[in-house]
Amino acid sequence: MKFSKTRKKPDTEALAAETARKAAQDWLPFNDLHDGLLYRTDGTVVGGVSVAPFSLALKATSEKRTIIGVIHAAVNGLDQPWEILSMFRPVDLDTYLSSLDDRAGNTDPGRRLVLTKYMTWVAGIIHGGEAVERKYYLLVSRKGKDAPQEHRANLPQLAQDMQRARGLQVKVMTDQDWQELLFLSFQANHAAVESVPDGLGRIPPIIDYGG
Repeated sequence: MKFSKTRKKPDTEALAAETARKAAQDWLPFNDLHDGLLYRTDGTVVGGVSVAPFSLALKATSEKRTIIGVIHAAVNGLDQPWEILSMFRPVDLDTYLSSLDDRAGNTDPGRRLVLTKYMTWVAGIIHGGEAVERKYYLLVSRKGKDAPQEHRANLPQLAQDMQRARGLQVKVMTDQDWQELLFLSFQANHAAVESVPDGLGRIPPIIDYGG
């Protein structure tokens, strides 16, 4: 007596999800991110420094010249390709507006009128897209098997050179800084109301670069 063999039907939903994941991953221009370095698909290793939000317009003319001179000297000393990114991030002021509304409801009529006008002004800034902060990144690209070690040796000095400009807060980028930059790049619409997801981990596939 023969028994017919039955084949298990593939999980179409799981197959579609896996296909979508691979397609999205193939679209990304990098393979891995760890130890503060981004490994691109073309073999380039990218490191960088991040600069905290900073307003040059508030500085005196002499201070502006000094800051520009320091930055120019720092980047002029780089012997590898580099680029400066200026990223806008919307600031979530909903909690601030709610606190103002609560305060207006518990004050005298005179102060309530002033607070109401101020709340209208803040709301106008939000709806006009002006409630943003700007972050800066200086990225340096290197190639070769020694690229990771060269980044780790040179980036701290770059950050130190840039911090000679009074008021600049510069640090070597960590994995968290890279995740924030990628989040701002790929999920800009959510940046105002969502924080950078925790536990992103390393991006598969993990490639051993020998470093």
